[in-house]
Amino acid sequence: MRHHPPVLEDGTWRVVRHADVRDVLADPLFQVPAVPPGDEDGHEGGHEGGGMAWLRGAVSRFSNGAEHARRRSRAVALLAPLDPAELGGQARAEAEEALARPGRVDVMALLARRVPVGVLAVRLGVPAVRREEAVAAVTAIAAAYHPGGERNAAADAAVASLARLLGGPDRERLAAVAGLLVQACDATAGLIGNTLAAVLRPPGEAAPFKEPAVEAPAVEALLAETMRHDPPVRLTRRVAAQDATVGGVAVPSGAVLVLDLAAANRDPAVFRDPDRFDPGRFGADGLPARDGAGHLGFGSGPRACPGERIALALAAGVVSAALGRTPAETAVTYEPSPNLRVPARLELEECP
Repeated sequence: MRHHPPVLEDGTWRVVRHADVRDVLADPLFQVPAVPPGDEDGHEGGHEGGGMAWLRGAVSRFSNGAEHARRRSRAVALLAPLDPAELGGQARAEAEEALARPGRVDVMALLARRVPVGVLAVRLGVPAVRREEAVAAVTAIAAAYHPGGERNAAADAAVASLARLLGGPDRERLAAVAGLLVQACDATAGLIGNTLAAVLRPPGEAAPFKEPAVEAPAVEALLAETMRHDPPVRLTRRVAAQDATVGGVAVPSGAVLVLDLAAANRDPAVFRDPDRFDPGRFGADGLPARDGAGHLGFGSGPRACPGERIALALAAGVVSAALGRTPAETAVTYEPSPNLRVPARLELEECP
């Protein structure tokens, strides 16, 4: 993979170098492609509480400036009382219970979305007895969340379903909770699946570590290296609000930049032997132990993922529970997506 300055490809500027991606993410001159507000009455498509068009126009993810700051602060306030360690412990207990059943268990179908979304949904106000309804609704919303995603009545109905589960007339709270749960859905599932796909091997096959004879790395290091080596979110976009310079290259106002997070995380100027999966790059706290810079899997700058610690704790709980098992098959297939890398199926079974 060649790491070059930004280049114009098919009408968009592709940014692949770690430093360039980090600089764009930190610069307020580069904004997200905004989504206009949806139906203010909240009855899109006949669904009380609004549908996907309303939700996209109401979350912080697709807004800029003061509107983004206000919406983001609402999400941060919802997360502030939560204890990542407690959430991770609950996720591990639930995953261990599911994995204790005899025979094969498909982590992606049974755990990767269901546990993180379910645990977080209850903490954010969904009644525990209706947790599975919330998981189903969030999964449907996530599949249609990004602009360009499939619009369908099921996704619109899922927004209304989540609104009913949360109760109350506060639509800003609905948007904030929905945005957090969507972020805990596909991306966290991809982190769980990609980590297990990287580290679990059939009996007799060595783990893909530089020094397999040494003590196994901490789960936090495994997750951090997965976020660098095989991140679930591959790309993000920005739009230049005015003429600017990126990596020494002039980009005009209105230019669309595709930030290749996956490529930036393998920049040889930052990471030694970048194509090798090496959890030793990170310590037990998930922070860089060497190579100096961290990965960009959760973004960077003022729009970095506000739920990073919670997402990592939930993923660590599931991954920790699954590390004692072995993959039923060595080949892993992935869900079709231009931006996400999420295993479609990952069956595990008890070690022989």
